[in-house]
Amino acid sequence: MPYLAVFATCALLLADARAGGDDTLGVAIGAVALVLLVAARQATALRDNDDLVETLDGRLREVVEYQETLAWQATHDALTHLPNRRLLTQYTGEALGGGDRVAVALVDIDDFKAINDDLGHGTGDALLTAIAARLCELCPPEGLVARLGGDEYALVFPAADEPAALRILGEVAAGLRRPLDAAGHALVVEASVGVAVGAAGTDADELLRRADVAMYAAKERGKGRQVAYDPAMDQRGAEQARIAAELRVALDAGQLRVFYQPIVRLADGSTVGVEALVRWQHPQRGMVRPDLFIPAAERTGLIVPVGQWVLAEACRQAARWRCELGPDALQYVSVNVSPRQLREAGFARRLRAELHAAGLAPANLMVEVTETAVFDGGSALEELREIQRYGVQVALDDFGTGHSSLGLLRTCPVDVLKVDKSFVDNVTEAGEHSVVAEALIGISDGLRLRAVAEGVETQEQADALRRLGYRYAQGYLYGRPLPAEELPALRPEQGVGSAR
Repeated sequence: MPYLAVFATCALLLADARAGGDDTLGVAIGAVALVLLVAARQATALRDNDDLVETLDGRLREVVEYQETLAWQATHDALTHLPNRRLLTQYTGEALGGGDRVAVALVDIDDFKAINDDLGHGTGDALLTAIAARLCELCPPEGLVARLGGDEYALVFPAADEPAALRILGEVAAGLRRPLDAAGHALVVEASVGVAVGAAGTDADELLRRADVAMYAAKERGKGRQVAYDPAMDQRGAEQARIAAELRVALDAGQLRVFYQPIVRLADGSTVGVEALVRWQHPQRGMVRPDLFIPAAERTGLIVPVGQWVLAEACRQAARWRCELGPDALQYVSVNVSPRQLREAGFARRLRAELHAAGLAPANLMVEVTETAVFDGGSALEELREIQRYGVQVALDDFGTGHSSLGLLRTCPVDVLKVDKSFVDNVTEAGEHSVVAEALIGISDGLRLRAVAEGVETQEQADALRRLGYRYAQGYLYGRPLPAEELPALRPEQGVGSAR
């Protein structure tokens, strides 16, 4: 007790001084005052030291907490609080190092952009968070769920082989189809999933790359699919990357061409319109098949500038025909529009600008879209509505091969149904082969839509279709796609807009 000792010392000094007289007492009082001053300063210094130590302790705790926050942010997603790619790779590497076979699955939410555009980013973020929670529920207990960014997630879990992993992912996909609550909206989502399974010694980044390749393969095969990695996918992916690089050059170098295939009236075989189809005249390989370069264009996004170029060229050609042939000109040209084009903001505005630049009336243009492009609604459907309000006709292509929802015909602005070739091939056979074709023409007539039968190759098919009630057809029987200058002479028509 230092302070008690100080007081005792002071008391002794004063007692001795009182015994020694006034002079001694004065000196003693001074000494006591000095002792007390020194003691007070020491007490203040000790108190300041305690405050400083406490402050330093607090600052140190703040630094440690800040470092922990930075470390968490570096390995986790801010929105969903799931691990991010960095932590996923680390976890996968550790799991592979443990000797177990590990599955890595990439989960990409189909048509998330449409939900974002239709309901807003707030609802989109709420949906992403709900999906994260649902995936955590569905993932095996010993697995990990991560968000890689945007609408892409990853799952890592033990799996003996691809079939075992696909069984688990089938359950995950089924669980995602249960309604999710997102900002008061009950939403159902589909996901395209790619999975790769690796053993000890497999690089974690390589396993993730394989899952990514498989995910893109799942998207190309349709929505809501789960696909396991196959080494052959790498070869196809490399080929598509090469084709896409050359296609970008082809677009700038003027190697693309537009061919036109007649659409005829079954009653007399007269041509009422043409469908514009893009072709690629490669300087070394000759004519490249569309089924080789269109998927590459879709995957890389090149389909947007390619599609825009085809639209502009078709509008210009249709305007030239009308200027040169007058009443003998075709009534319309039909142009295919990809789902990716429709989802690009302002597509309807750009289409209108192309019509204006070419000097072509809206009624002389038709756009063809597939069922999958508009099945989920959203911005693509609104773009189509704007196009139709402007006076452009809309055709639903390959009808019957996609979702085939009759409800779609009530919500989608449609003028024409293009009946897929698969329903035309066996239309001459009695029984079930002609039932679908007959049902589709009945639906078309009931909804006051025009139906065009695609892929007609024989006169027998044409006769059967006419007996069923079809009025328009397209196929090799009437002509293969040709450049504009090679099309046969065109005859005056009444106009597709007035014929039913």
